[in-house]
Amino acid sequence: MFRGVLCVILLLPLASCSPPARSGDKQFHDPVEYNDFVVDQQNNILRRIIRLNELYDRAEEQAIRLQFDSLVLETDASLGKLTALTPFDGDSAVKVEAVKLMQFYHRIFRNEYKRILEIFLKGETASDVEVEEMSRIVEKLGEDEMLLHQALAKAQEQFARKHRFEFEPMVSVKH
Repeated sequence: MFRGVLCVILLLPLASCSPPARSGDKQFHDPVEYNDFVVDQQNNILRRIIRLNELYDRAEEQAIRLQFDSLVLETDASLGKLTALTPFDGDSAVKVEAVKLMQFYHRIFRNEYKRILEIFLKGETASDVEVEEMSRIVEKLGEDEMLLHQALAKAQEQFARKHRFEFEPMVSVKH
C-alpha cells in the first residue's frame, strides 16, 4: 500500500507537466529557446534574401541562380522544421504565424521571385512593361510580407508576456 502511494506521489508531478516542445530531434524546455528557434529560421531566410539582393547589384547571373536555388532549398528546410515544431506549453500562436510566413516565402520563391529573376536577368532588354510588372510584384510582396512579419511579431510579444521574458520585435507591431 505505502509503495503504491509513494509511486503515485512521485509520478503525479510528471503527469501534470506538459511535454517539452520539439521540432524533429530538438526539444525546447525554455520559452526563450523556443522563440529563438523560430527567429533563427526566419533570420536564416532573411540573410539569404539579403545575399541574393547583393548579387542582383553585381548582376552575376550564375551566382544569382545558385543563391536563388539555395534560398529555395533553405526555405523548404525551414518550413519543414517549423511545421514539425510542437506548441510550447499548449501555445501554438508563434508556430502558426511562423509557418504562415515560411509558407509565404515557399510560395513566392516558386512563383513571383522566379518572374522577378526572369525579368531582372533580361537586363537592358527588359521592356518597360516588364520592369513595371516587376516593380508591382516587388511592392505587393513587400506589403504582404510586412503583414506576416507583424502578425508573427505580435504572436511573439504575447508569447513573451505569457512566459515572462523580454522580446524585441524586428518590425513594429500594430496593436
